[in-house]
Amino acid sequence: MPRLVNAAARHKGRSAVVLLATVAGLAAITLSAVAVAKSFTLRVTKNVHVTNVPTAMFAVKPVNTHEAVAVGPSGYAVYTFQGETTHHIICKKTSSASTNCWAFWPPVSPSGSGAVSKQSGISGKLGTFKNHGMTQLTLNGQPLYYFTPDIQAHNKHQATGDELKTFGSIWHVVKASDPSPGSATGSTPTTSSTPTTTNPYPNGWG
Repeated sequence: MPRLVNAAARHKGRSAVVLLATVAGLAAITLSAVAVAKSFTLRVTKNVHVTNVPTAMFAVKPVNTHEAVAVGPSGYAVYTFQGETTHHIICKKTSSASTNCWAFWPPVSPSGSGAVSKQSGISGKLGTFKNHGMTQLTLNGQPLYYFTPDIQAHNKHQATGDELKTFGSIWHVVKASDPSPGSATGSTPTTSSTPTTTNPYPNGWG
């Protein structure tokens, strides 16, 4: 009888180990599936107030219009830097407050390990590359950025960085056409804030 009891106990112990291993394996698969399922989509928001009035001292030409633009998942407009490619980086991350381009133009970085996609109305081919250890999104080979003053204003229906010359080149908001019927149109429009003449850059450089 003791032998039978011990055998039963050993069998129970092995079953418990197998059960725990199975549960752990399923949990790992589930977590992996969630990670893979995460994706990054550039969307189109219509009737965005595109203006560089708040930063007029850095504008190469005045901009004050309403149009459809590409926005990241958070709803803020994205920009390209004229002349920049993945092989020729102009906007650089540095430790100096006067030269750190990323402080004012943070890279658009896809979250998770899922695929990147774009909504109908945004032309060009998406891609990614590693920039200072960060995965950065590209459109037609050009790295994409947000504009810090847009984010700080908490106004997802205004883009204030178009046609500005800073850090040695010119910034352009990514324009789009109206998305196809039935597709998402981005964030809900909000009232545009009153433009100010605050200089968002340190030391007045451009």
